[in-house]
Amino acid sequence: MNIIFDFDGVIINSHKIKTKAFFLTFKSYGKTIANDSQKFHEKNIGKSRYYKFKFIFKKYLKKKIKKNEIKILDENYDNFTKNKIQKLKPSKHLLDFLKKNKNIFNFYISTGTPQKKIIEILKKKKLIKYFKKIYGGPKSKTSHISEIKKNRLKTIFIGDSYEDFLASKKTKTLFVLKLNSENSRFRKKLNVKKINSFKNFEKILKNLLD
Repeated sequence: MNIIFDFDGVIINSHKIKTKAFFLTFKSYGKTIANDSQKFHEKNIGKSRYYKFKFIFKKYLKKKIKKNEIKILDENYDNFTKNKIQKLKPSKHLLDFLKKNKNIFNFYISTGTPQKKIIEILKKKKLIKYFKKIYGGPKSKTSHISEIKKNRLKTIFIGDSYEDFLASKKTKTLFVLKLNSENSRFRKKLNVKKINSFKNFEKILKNLLD
């Protein structure tokens, strides 16, 4: 069986850090732009940061973004998030589940974080050994899941955003919503399995598969 994990808000609780980073990244353009950028990010959690950068420039700054501007935004965003994210650790329950089941299930990562950056983060956290393959931006989560499902095994995607839910729906994949402070706005609308933590996740998984 394939079990796909989103990263931010699922593997580690870095979702708040990244939301704040969007405000700080665009703060030099004025508070209004910074606030609008943060709100746009909150509505599009799970999508690539580059997609968000391009949209913010077009919608709020009324101009097409240049390659050097993307590079500067990318570097500033990383400067705001890198050290903070490195300090975060996965829950004990999740680590126990990964360690116990890494040779039983195929574990994958599907995230909007750029491919090279997520691999670097997972290596530093000594987590990469648990995952069969890592999928990051700029490719969409829909494409990630479709690629993984080519092995024709039963697949579950654990995410925390509406974007994650939509990717699962498009690929006809069983979805589990990891609850956190940033999905309270839409969680009640979704008729899916919801979890607060990975405590007793093996039991939850068994119930899902029965």
